Amino acid sequence: MIQSSVALLTTGLVAFAITAAQAADLSFATPNGLFRLKPDSGDREALLPEGDRPFNALAWSRSGQQLAIVQNYGEVYRIELGAASPELVFSSDCQRPPTIDLAWQPDGETLVIKQSCPSSTAGGTAELALFLSRSTGELASIDTLPDSPESDIFLAPDGSQIAYVTGQHIFVAGLDGSRPRRLTQTSGIYGAAGSPLAWSPDGTQLAFYEGNYPFQRLNVVRADGGDRRVLTPEANFQIYRSRVLWSPDSRYIAYYRPHNPPFSNQEVVALVNVNTGETQALTRPGFYDALSWAPNSQQIALAVGAQAGQQTLFRLDLASQAFTALTNQPLQNILDSQWAPEGDWVAFTATPPDDPLGTQMLYRVRPDGTALAPLSATDEYVYPFAWVPTPSETNTQGLNETP
Repeated sequence: MIQSSVALLTTGLVAFAITAAQAADLSFATPNGLFRLKPDSGDREALLPEGDRPFNALAWSRSGQQLAIVQNYGEVYRIELGAASPELVFSSDCQRPPTIDLAWQPDGETLVIKQSCPSSTAGGTAELALFLSRSTGELASIDTLPDSPESDIFLAPDGSQIAYVTGQHIFVAGLDGSRPRRLTQTSGIYGAAGSPLAWSPDGTQLAFYEGNYPFQRLNVVRADGGDRRVLTPEANFQIYRSRVLWSPDSRYIAYYRPHNPPFSNQEVVALVNVNTGETQALTRPGFYDALSWAPNSQQIALAVGAQAGQQTLFRLDLASQAFTALTNQPLQNILDSQWAPEGDWVAFTATPPDDPLGTQMLYRVRPDGTALAPLSATDEYVYPFAWVPTPSETNTQGLNETP
């Protein structure tokens, strides 16, 4: 199979308190609640009163002391550990349900809210807006966005900068009101078909695709505009799924590369060394999903098999090129995997094969394939989920982003 080739939350009515999270805890949401859970024991506690409401995103501050949530698609709440109730800090005025992304700035007190309002007309462009929610309760609108962006707005990992395309160039702008700066020297087709401007975890580089879809080549450039390089120089290089996955140490990029397009819909998982430009295929042609990096940047988790069929979650060790099966039972729709901050667990969501409703259950497993177990019930649809940052993660890594 594989080869190694090289409902509305009402504040103030129900009082509650939550305590500081312990190492390796998971947080996750279902339509009926928001919970924190210990993956080794499965013990859980409710972070919010039960209620019928959809959750759309979770984002922890890097200290693990504050949690921001999006629910009912257009409401953002801040939860400070130990506080009596959550605080509603943003409510969307979009005519249709928006998409909201969250990021915490390094101070652990300032929350960046990015809102994308769908166009009210068919084929129209989304309306983008940025806001800063401060611990004082102030909500400030950011006015550095271009009038007519040609791409989405991409937040830096530490929430201090944004990147976007306008006028056929890539720009970076600080959220402190500083003047936007142009990164590209020549005009081009950047961000075609929704391809991202992907920040490296350390915030010093951007990876992006350039060209007419699907003939797009992967590039990288420093955030100050220097040292732009093409990482996939092959003639007629094609890409269909344009997700870019940086390793935590910002040295590697993993991506999905089509196999023999347009005659096959299979892909390979490929890896490129950003410093040297060396590229290698990590898998045979097939179907892959739920790719995620270990915190040490030396291992990858990935689901193998078509989503509608039987899938297996594997761990790939880059040094030994060895694959280890993490699941010993057939699963479907493995949509997301996330490593614990210390690398001692892998959490993922999947559907049991005998579930006709497609329920996403939460599982955990050790990186060696032991201790596989479900953490949610068969009648709980889990989305989203996120690991709670640990003290060591706070000291060594940047800000968490929502999956």
